[in-house]
Amino acid sequence: MPAAVPDRFKLEMRLGRDGDIEEWLASDTSLDRPVLVRSLGPESTMDRRAEFVRNVGGAAQVTHQHLARVFAVEQVDGGAYSVSEWTGGSTVEDRVGASQSIELPDFLPNAAGLAGALAALHAEGVVHGAIDLTAISYSVAHAARLGAFGRKQLTDAAGDVRALASSLETSLTGSPPGGPPPSERIDGLPRAIDRILRSGQSGNLTAAEFEKALIAAPTPRVPAPEPKATSRRLIFGAMGLVALAIGLVALGAVFSGGDTQIIPSPATTSEVPLTTENVAPSTSIPGQIGVIDVLSLDPFGEGGENDDVLSQLVDGDIATSWQTERYQDPIDTLKPGVGVAFSTNDSPSTIEMVGLTVGTRFEIYWSDAFWTDIDQWQRIAGAQAPPGTTSIDLPPREAGYWLLWLTDLPLRADATFYSSLAEVRFRP
Repeated sequence: MPAAVPDRFKLEMRLGRDGDIEEWLASDTSLDRPVLVRSLGPESTMDRRAEFVRNVGGAAQVTHQHLARVFAVEQVDGGAYSVSEWTGGSTVEDRVGASQSIELPDFLPNAAGLAGALAALHAEGVVHGAIDLTAISYSVAHAARLGAFGRKQLTDAAGDVRALASSLETSLTGSPPGGPPPSERIDGLPRAIDRILRSGQSGNLTAAEFEKALIAAPTPRVPAPEPKATSRRLIFGAMGLVALAIGLVALGAVFSGGDTQIIPSPATTSEVPLTTENVAPSTSIPGQIGVIDVLSLDPFGEGGENDDVLSQLVDGDIATSWQTERYQDPIDTLKPGVGVAFSTNDSPSTIEMVGLTVGTRFEIYWSDAFWTDIDQWQRIAGAQAPPGTTSIDLPPREAGYWLLWLTDLPLRADATFYSSLAEVRFRP
């Protein structure tokens, strides 16, 4: 039996229970709108009612477009109740149960929005404590919202982030974490999103850091279906080329008397080992921290990335520059990224990137040693390069390597994808 609510809210239909909370669809007769009433009944203890009011009341103080709005909360004789916005009643669990994951173009905006909503709660000292798929409402017509406030708290702020990251992966793949990475299941999903979700699930990120990582993540590219007519033309064209090749081989055999091999033997290939290149330390420049080593990192490619000009990143001359290789396709369809690592002789507070191509998406990592496995690095920040100089504040680190990891390269006038960078400076 629900607790007594003001006459203004007319209970229309019982929706069921969320743990020890009874839920009702109701009408706000004063404003003529549907609302959700969540209620603790007479069976609840006084401590539980106080916890309910405290938690819901804390959420009511935070305004965010990805949080369900709370209109009222009160402890009354025989229980406690809250009144919040009606979001339509469809949760992410409902969608997953119906084999309908969040569409790829909608995933990042909603994922980053939910992380931002959680960060807003945590900034006010509010812990949700029980995030799962049923706590997130979502439909195609409405942005995802975090709700279900007032549940018994089962975890702390770090647990909130872990639970949200797990829920986001399930909303994307339809399965809980633990199976193949999402990028291996979903065509067009960058591997960077795998790493961000794993970091969230491991408890290494705060809600605010999780939000920033999702905002800076490469945009998934939805593969465009090829028209059937085009596919048939390609097939017929290929058949014609094969026929032409056969004819040329036969003609060559005639002219050579049948003794000369016209088609060359397949060339043997060998795996190119991962390599890095040391660069002479930069000269001492006033107001800057000296760079000891500059190393390229391309663990998912051929091992290097224009290593012969790496020294131009720390030569103090913005007229010289380094650039990535030129790619015929977006880099996130080929590999998770490429990077350059810097070892400094002191602890910097800021990294400045002068002339990084506008629109380049990048991440900053740190590690106490140079690793070829990107997962061994600690993610610090991520952003998209604006015009001019890009500056990123760095946390205190005594020694080690700072990695500039490029995850998305702009399309250039020659129809290739690459980025340029004139200078990297570390400030004390």
